[in-house]
Amino acid sequence: MNALIISNGSILNLNKLKEIGKQSDFILSADGGTNHCLKVSLIPNIVIGDLDSISDEALKIIQENHIPIEKFPVKKDATDTELSIDYLINKGFKDITLMGAIGSRMDHTLGNMLLLNKLLENGVKGRIINDNNTIYLVDDELILTGREDEFISVIPIADNGAVVTLTGFEYTLNKTKIDYGSTRGISNRITGDKGYIKVHEGKCLIFVSKD
Repeated sequence: MNALIISNGSILNLNKLKEIGKQSDFILSADGGTNHCLKVSLIPNIVIGDLDSISDEALKIIQENHIPIEKFPVKKDATDTELSIDYLINKGFKDITLMGAIGSRMDHTLGNMLLLNKLLENGVKGRIINDNNTIYLVDDELILTGREDEFISVIPIADNGAVVTLTGFEYTLNKTKIDYGSTRGISNRITGDKGYIKVHEGKCLIFVSKD
């Protein structure tokens, strides 16, 4: 089963949200993410958070539909998004998508991207999707479908960098070291039907991006 977490960051493409929501077996809205849900008539299966960002109207609809709410105190040791991830991991979900995880608060944005590591460490296939990007965290391999309007970037997240092979790309690599803090892996393109990414050592954030 796959699950969708909807957080309170920016979601401009509501059609994409609705489409992914309909493809999801389980929808969890993290606090103010509930506001996004109701804009496209998605009723979440559960709401998690301190409820400091959910609108009164959204909360009323959730209560009228008898949707479970797990409320946490405002002063806590994890964000609503991390609490949502913990909930789904404990429920045994192995495929989790996050939307609304990127926004104007760069601290939250970076924190959410690094939460992909918690999914990876727990054997969960995870991704963050926003209007222009899909983000993965990979320590093994990833196969992507080639599209002309997309850029692929490979960015190591550990201080020892990563050893990477790229096949089917404009700029190929063969067990090549990409240093931590290097921009060498940014803005590549898939030249054929598929692009193959193999991370031999380390962990890399993989960005599939459109301008």
